[in-house]
Amino acid sequence: MRKYEDVDIIASLGAVMELNTEHYKSDFRYDMEMFMEAARHPTEENTHLLWLSRRCGTECFRERDVYLKESQASHTWAFHATTGDSILAYAVEITGLRDGKVMGNLYELDYRQHAAKLGQQALPIQEVSLKFEDGTETRCSYEQYDHGIYGMVAEHGKVVSRHYEPESEDALRGLLSAARQGRQKNRAATFKIKIGRKPSIRKQLAEAKSAAAPKKAPAKTKNQELEVG
Repeated sequence: MRKYEDVDIIASLGAVMELNTEHYKSDFRYDMEMFMEAARHPTEENTHLLWLSRRCGTECFRERDVYLKESQASHTWAFHATTGDSILAYAVEITGLRDGKVMGNLYELDYRQHAAKLGQQALPIQEVSLKFEDGTETRCSYEQYDHGIYGMVAEHGKVVSRHYEPESEDALRGLLSAARQGRQKNRAATFKIKIGRKPSIRKQLAEAKSAAAPKKAPAKTKNQELEVG
């Protein structure tokens, strides 16, 4: 697995999406909004994300939520591992804005291995904090949330923010810290984006699979380059 440090997040993942995603490419605009929000208003939660490209669309979630098993993020991340889809996945760290570009670090993930490990590690949600469209804020058990969310939405409007909490926040922090430290061991590489005539979808998919395939480490410690375009 490789890591790409201090890169233009939107341009880099946009290039991956163009290579690997054939339908519903417009999904990526929602990912872009998440990246921009994190760069403009950074928090521990929104600057650490998990992103994937599949044949029909993209997905982007806060890493924290993927580690909480009843969340939509966790269910969706696990679901795609049950399909035969060609998936390219990255852990994303947003570091800020530079000249209007969202900058950060990308870490390649072995998606299916990552999803399988999450299935063993993800923690149950104990409580949920909610803020609604009408300004109402509430905190309830996950069971109350699961059975009563539709009634709450009917009364207070759509949910504008949602925060899941496990029984042990320390346990969750430990899982996230271990995952982030582990991917620091990825080999440093250069993410180069070449602008030119787009290849056919068939060629794009072939190139994406080739780029994602594990490669033998070079004899010398020279950074490898991934050319996308």
